[in-house]
Amino acid sequence: MTGAGSAAGDRRTDHLFQPDLAESLNEAYAWVARAEVRQFMGILDRMRKEHREAMAMRALYAFALRRPVDELVELAHHFDPRDGVMLMATAALSRPVGEAAELAVMQQEAESGSERAPITASIVHDVACQRTAFDVAVFVRVVEERGSDLAERTVQVFAGRGSGRTNLDKALLYTALRDEGCDREADRLLELTLRAIADSEPDAGPGEEGEEIADLSGAFQHLSPVGRVLERWIEERLKASDATQVEMTRRLVAKLIARRGAGHDALAEHIGRTTRPRHVVKLCALLAREEESPAKCALVRHYAAGHTNVQELAALVSYWHKEPALTRTTRELLADIVAGSATPGSAPRPLDELKHLDEWLPEKDAAPECSRLLRYVAAVGVEGRSGTELVALLDNVERSRDRTRAADEAGRRLALAVMEPHADRDWFVECLSALRTRHSVAVDAACRELSDPSTRLTVGAALVADVAARLHRADLRDEAWTLLERFLENEQSVTPAAVVEVVGGVLALPLPDAELLLRATVGRWSDVGHRDDAVAELRAAEQHEAAEWVIKSLR
Repeated sequence: MTGAGSAAGDRRTDHLFQPDLAESLNEAYAWVARAEVRQFMGILDRMRKEHREAMAMRALYAFALRRPVDELVELAHHFDPRDGVMLMATAALSRPVGEAAELAVMQQEAESGSERAPITASIVHDVACQRTAFDVAVFVRVVEERGSDLAERTVQVFAGRGSGRTNLDKALLYTALRDEGCDREADRLLELTLRAIADSEPDAGPGEEGEEIADLSGAFQHLSPVGRVLERWIEERLKASDATQVEMTRRLVAKLIARRGAGHDALAEHIGRTTRPRHVVKLCALLAREEESPAKCALVRHYAAGHTNVQELAALVSYWHKEPALTRTTRELLADIVAGSATPGSAPRPLDELKHLDEWLPEKDAAPECSRLLRYVAAVGVEGRSGTELVALLDNVERSRDRTRAADEAGRRLALAVMEPHADRDWFVECLSALRTRHSVAVDAACRELSDPSTRLTVGAALVADVAARLHRADLRDEAWTLLERFLENEQSVTPAAVVEVVGGVLALPLPDAELLLRATVGRWSDVGHRDDAVAELRAAEQHEAAEWVIKSLR
């Protein structure tokens, strides 16, 4: 005991906070293993009065590590409550995890007669908040084997928002609990974690907390890229017979998806591709209405629309249209379905699948409006379709008024598509050739949009000249003339250089009525200065004959 006040006792030890502390403590603190509790408490008191507070703390730590577990439980109540908590916390954090579990169970039994159990609560809190996830998993297994409710309490503390644990920590503990055979506690951990997310307030903007909440599924994806932990947990609960549990699961999933960042969302993709239609619809309704996240709703819808089973798709459309929060977006759902696979660049859905879907809609009790919308949306989905397919799809639109509107929209979309860089211009001409006989409205709309876009797009003169040439060679001479005429009439947007570009293409056709075309368009421009600039540009390009045609229109 004399060593407590000796010079050796004043020395610090560099090994005090190492994992093997019980073996490596400096002999300066070996005396604590032999001291009686009353003597030890007196020494602590004297150290503190002599302003050797840190030394008293080290002695208390050494006591926690050198004395047997059962002794600590037996002696803890003799200490000041604060020293008792520090003593047990040190033992719980620094001793082997199996001993920490035994300590917790024994302390719980010791405090079982009192209304409060502060030391037991402190042990559970410190283990849950400060030991590694694998240590916590072993702790849970040991206390659960002893029949204690501390396993549930430990999981609750670990999952709580006040634990300081990240979602990566929680994913790690879930994995470790499964490895320890504690499946029930693992599922409970995931449930509590998701509830904490659901109960949290939405973040005002990007931040550390918001990113952490959003990254739960990302953490599971990183730890188990093929295990689909979160996805499997959700699937099981959506199959439950308890309607309340199913609804709660939907709400949790909606919040989790809504708070994920932009870009690819593995959870949204899995839900959309694999979940039954009714669940998808209810989830999307929550995203659109309560979470105010239409973009995420559209993402899930996009993946759900990629199903190949037309019966499932028909059920999806039927449920979707009947859901008040989603009815107005039925057309968008059908557009996704018509587009086919959710994989970018994939071919649109084949016509026979659309036919079967149309047949299944009434079987799934879908409103008649759904069938009408499907036929319209399919008719205007021009991307990836041949001209023959477009004709068939427009023929399938029953009401003449709808067919006319569809043809007009299809034509405009064809024009917008051919304006894209590297667009297939032969495809554009092939579609117009097929549409000309039965759906001339589409052809007119395509030429009108290409010559004078209704959007903010600017169409190049080279494109117009090239497309007109292709139309002329495909025996669509009237359409080629109409395209050129409408383009050159736009004196506010057509530059002198564009006139030269178009004239070069016209003369190369050759267009029999080239002179009449220029006199009826550029020659009648109301802005004299602009017209004179075009003449000058033509002459500079050595298109003297075309320049004379423009001038001749004024005589």
